[in-house]
Amino acid sequence: MFDNEITSHQNACILLLISFVFQTMLMPNILSEVDGPVGWISIILGTIILVLTISPINKVMNSYENKTIIGISRNLFPNYVTKIIGIYYIVLFILANSLLIKDFAEQIKYLMLFNTPIKVLIISILLTASYAAKKGIQTIAQITHITILIALIPYIAVIIFSTYYSDYTNVFPIYPVDLYGVVNALPTILISFFGYSILMFSNRHVDKSEKNMVLNKKFIIISMILYIACYILIIIKFGIKEASHLVWPFLSIMKFVNIPGFFFESTEIVGLSLQIIITFTSICILMYFTNLAIQETFETREIGYFTFIQIPIVYILAGLLPGMYMLYPYIKIPAYFVSAANLLIPLIIVFWENRRRKFLTQ
Repeated sequence: MFDNEITSHQNACILLLISFVFQTMLMPNILSEVDGPVGWISIILGTIILVLTISPINKVMNSYENKTIIGISRNLFPNYVTKIIGIYYIVLFILANSLLIKDFAEQIKYLMLFNTPIKVLIISILLTASYAAKKGIQTIAQITHITILIALIPYIAVIIFSTYYSDYTNVFPIYPVDLYGVVNALPTILISFFGYSILMFSNRHVDKSEKNMVLNKKFIIISMILYIACYILIIIKFGIKEASHLVWPFLSIMKFVNIPGFFFESTEIVGLSLQIIITFTSICILMYFTNLAIQETFETREIGYFTFIQIPIVYILAGLLPGMYMLYPYIKIPAYFVSAANLLIPLIIVFWENRRRKFLTQ
């Protein structure tokens, strides 16, 4: 049941949703790194880099039947190199999921369930998400498709209307541009397009067609538009100085502003409810693709039970890791390594595949 195919549109929804979640989670880091309201320039530069690299990666992945980036590397490199690549993605997905779950649990605790121990929330989220992940890629894709419609779109709409009383002069001055800050924010920007890493695995489940390759590019463009729009919305609402100190910017927008004519007394509860759906779906996505990475790395047939192996690991990591608001000052150095690895691994595979083809044609 884990080899079921999904449509290219479902794949694009998965990539878009997982990127949106990490963009919102890492937004405070971007706001604090760039001096002035020009962080959108970093987002555009990051998008250009990803779009330029996605075309050759798509072509190589399109030439292999039902293989992830790990399966492709097995045809090009020695076994130990493939294992290193696979273990990197496993660790990346597990750490990302641990951080996401910890941040998610803290939001629920501090905004809803004040007296509930955070470890109880973490294990509850893990057990529930693991059930969905165990069902396979089609279930994940269907849940994601529904989440886009019933949660992500209304969530963005609520955020937009919540800025009814805002200071639009906060987006100025644009000049002089903080070039150092713009470049310095690029590694975090690249990581926040997390769908780029997931794409290396999700393409296995999609029909190899031009439509899928085009949608892979479109996902990055749409994700960029959402990213810039959300960044500007926060800036016009709070200004760059206040925004850089926010832990959960979007919930902060809805905490202090009521939408005129809205039938809820506070939009904070509405925003948190929609964010719960969005984040929970993203946790399911990460658990599934961690399973797939483990399967490909260790060449096993069945990946469903790897869900249960993840639960204690993610639970311990999420319990030990501090909240994101404490990690922001320490993210910079790991961001350089992770963003470089996320780009270089696929590009090295593209280089060696092209080299192999030239050798075979001679």
